[in-house]
Amino acid sequence: MGFFIHKKGYLICTILVILSLLDLNAQNTSATPTVGIKIGPLLSTVIEDEAIDKFAKKMGIQIGLTGAVYVHPKLSLRAELNYEVKGGQFINHDMVMNLNYITFPFYLKFNFTKEPEFYVYQGFYFSYLINAKTKGVYEISLGDDHIYEEINENITPNLNPIDWGLLIGVGAQGRFNRWLDVFIDLRYTRGYENLDNKSSKYRYNFNFNEFWPRQNLRKPKNKTYMLTVGIIYYFDPR
Repeated sequence: MGFFIHKKGYLICTILVILSLLDLNAQNTSATPTVGIKIGPLLSTVIEDEAIDKFAKKMGIQIGLTGAVYVHPKLSLRAELNYEVKGGQFINHDMVMNLNYITFPFYLKFNFTKEPEFYVYQGFYFSYLINAKTKGVYEISLGDDHIYEEINENITPNLNPIDWGLLIGVGAQGRFNRWLDVFIDLRYTRGYENLDNKSSKYRYNFNFNEFWPRQNLRKPKNKTYMLTVGIIYYFDPR
């Protein structure tokens, strides 16, 4: 009797495993692969640079393409190709530093739920600097006198062309129809590459003795918060 109960239990477990695998394959087929477009604002700053206000955030934009391959209904590998405008605001001067990047993020995304999807993700990014400028009004104090000068400096040669770092994010994704999903997510990125390439004495092309605060040439790094909305297209309709 015990033998038959054990055999029956084994058979039930086997059937459940087979059904689970069939269900997994069915879900995977309907969710692989995807492509999409995304856009949204970003808030950025540059840390470890005394000339930049690390607490003030400069508003920029990000726009790009995203793609995914599912390895499990709740787990996918993702890659993006983005254009991002980062930078920071100067402290004590009405100036901003604009950093224009082409960025390649790669990350692993995990869905907690199915409809709608609430998810988290983590990964890394590589960026290539296509242009960097400092723009605004530079104020020089000479005793009781103040001199205001319009600034439009190309600082691309003074900076590293490559940036890389880590990213983490959360979001929600819902079905629009059998082919399309819409999503919204919030992302934080932290750069680990020294932006200064040490090829220039003055990173911002200003006279070191006159500029205040002093251009303490440490190791500046990017830090960014991004809010993104977008559309995901499924090659296999659900």
